[in-house]
Amino acid sequence: MIQFANENTASLVRQMWKISFGDTDEYLDILFSYKYENENTLIYFEGDKAVASLQMLPYTVNFYRTQIPFAYLAGLCTLPEYRNRGYMTQLIHEAHKVLEERNIPLAILIPAEDSLYDYYRRFNYEQVFEKDDYIIPLKEIVDTYENEDDAYVAFDSLFRYKDFCVQKSKTDFRAIIEDYKLDNFPDKTNLSGMARITDPWLLLNIYAKDNLQKEFRIKVIDKENNKAETYDICRGNVELILTSDKEADIEVDSLLLCRLLFGFKIDELDPSFSYFFDKHHPIMNLMLE
Repeated sequence: MIQFANENTASLVRQMWKISFGDTDEYLDILFSYKYENENTLIYFEGDKAVASLQMLPYTVNFYRTQIPFAYLAGLCTLPEYRNRGYMTQLIHEAHKVLEERNIPLAILIPAEDSLYDYYRRFNYEQVFEKDDYIIPLKEIVDTYENEDDAYVAFDSLFRYKDFCVQKSKTDFRAIIEDYKLDNFPDKTNLSGMARITDPWLLLNIYAKDNLQKEFRIKVIDKENNKAETYDICRGNVELILTSDKEADIEVDSLLLCRLLFGFKIDELDPSFSYFFDKHHPIMNLMLE
């Protein structure tokens, strides 16, 4: 049985996280003080025992110069003795339903290890963020500005106007700095991660409004839900085509659509795709990882 967390079960979520990931109580104090919310946490119960959970943490990302909400799926964990029973699969599917109901068009996650990239692709996640060597100047900011508001302004200026970049609120920044100091000021870089589209129509509309010169028809095959939809993109507008004799200009699955919309390594795909979508450099970092 799956249910949202409440004031009586929040401690169980924290306990599962600690058992699964081995994080310190000091780190968990930061996470559960700044980001944890019962209404964003799903728990799987076997009988009356909480055995698996995940969290849908709220963030925003710049997407074609529009700031949109997304859910960062974090803390996906199952107690060791209850693994390989399909509980996490059920939790992930339920999380996607919740995001659809809340009109959140995008989900993002960071696989804990390389082998999990293939696991998450089963749920229509595709890599759109890549780790790099850029060292985020957190130590310089902390040393330069005594006032927290001034420090946040300096930090925010690094990312606020970058497209396809995950944004951080002042509260996020406070949590980041506490975690950074707790970790003894390690180097922090941009992270690898995956994304999944919950609402393709909405994201294609945002794309179209930022690419007024584009005119084409795209067929999107959703293998997870066994359906296909065709969208007509024309000078800033998007129309869902229900019936038509005209073939689509390009045909993609949900994973490829996600990669194309984020412009992730477009130059490594068939050259025909670069006619419709431009290459971008998506950025995600400092997710209390």
